[in-house]
Amino acid sequence: MNRTQNAGFTLPELLLVMVIAGILSIAALQGWQRWQQYQQLRESVLQLQSFLLRLRAHASWHNRDLSLWLQPGENSCLGTGPQPAEGCQLPSRWLFRPPYREVRITALVGEPGFYGRRDVARPGSIELESAAGRWRVILSARARIRVCQPGEKGCE
Repeated sequence: MNRTQNAGFTLPELLLVMVIAGILSIAALQGWQRWQQYQQLRESVLQLQSFLLRLRAHASWHNRDLSLWLQPGENSCLGTGPQPAEGCQLPSRWLFRPPYREVRITALVGEPGFYGRRDVARPGSIELESAAGRWRVILSARARIRVCQPGEKGCE
């Protein structure tokens, strides 16, 4: 028996395995970050939809007209009632701010709002975006609230 051979890995073999593992880790991290950004955008859209449903119920219950306004910018917010002059710093029940810094409200199309009677509304849409993409929340004249991504069929 020849015992002069060592049963092990050479340094170049170990380095090659480490390089491959590093490349795979970087790819996995980028995929994780994209997934996380998408989930943050999706959660923000669902919270906006819930906010609009609350507004619709309030307008109907109290027979009031509620118009929406948008304060664009880095710390964008959407609300109803008097628009704050200093930005969206004060907490309010009728103010929506995306829960994540990376998500912004970019557009308020039309003059959406709710009428107090029979669940009717002024149609329009609200757009949110982040690095993961763009979503649109559409408010119809019958006060239906739906969510879609621009480019989808029926998301004009």
